[in-house]
Amino acid sequence: MSEKFLEGRVALVTGAGSGFGREMAIAFASKGANLVLNDINLESIEETREIILKTYNVEMLLAKTDISDFNQVKEMRKKVFEKFDNLFLLVNNAGVREGTFSLVTKEEVYNKVMDVNVKGAWNVTKAFYRKMSKQDFKPIAGKIINIASCAGTECGVNPYIGIYSVSKAALIAFTKLWALELGSSNIAVNAICPGLFLTPMYKNNPEFIREFMRRRNVKLPIDRIGESKQVADVALFLASPASDYITGHNIILDGGMTISVNSL
Repeated sequence: MSEKFLEGRVALVTGAGSGFGREMAIAFASKGANLVLNDINLESIEETREIILKTYNVEMLLAKTDISDFNQVKEMRKKVFEKFDNLFLLVNNAGVREGTFSLVTKEEVYNKVMDVNVKGAWNVTKAFYRKMSKQDFKPIAGKIINIASCAGTECGVNPYIGIYSVSKAALIAFTKLWALELGSSNIAVNAICPGLFLTPMYKNNPEFIREFMRRRNVKLPIDRIGESKQVADVALFLASPASDYITGHNIILDGGMTISVNSL
């Protein structure tokens, strides 16, 4: 496998301004990918771009876009293909985590979480899959990676972040559905389900995470909180030729957390 296996290929990462998104963008650049960096916060993706340019000579497009708005996503698509001639890799990473128990969550919180985490991924995938399916890359025309969460898995559903859990379960379902729908177009679709990681979503605070674990009586068999680069490493595998015959799967990356969760 070539060291620069993404050279000549473009990767779009939503939520690229921090956390998993930033680390994945850096990882893809290290393998030669040109990048579309998306976030709702322009300053954050400008910072990601500057970090990448210190080490890697790749082309980048900054796309300040609210992915929950399909009109904005269509405008992003237009800009992408004005600059680049392909989109090999689409990473649906952008997400928000708000609300507590589902039945006391306010409607506006429900709408925000579902609009970004589910509708946003649907909007972006819907906007780009046709172009991806017509590309000449062999044997896989394009790849989609959805960043879900252990909170959306059978063993990880979490009432303390109820609507977030529902949204990530929906994204896992979309992963399987799109794998079925797009397989004949030679597009592979997989998900990564991180567990507890030091990211802005968890305030980059290990004590906050440990308190969260205590409240749910969660144990980590590999007793370390995850780091964003570990998610980027798995994303690199899914982006590489080594994964070309893998589709419709959900890779759980949690240090064993989901096998240790106890019910309320």
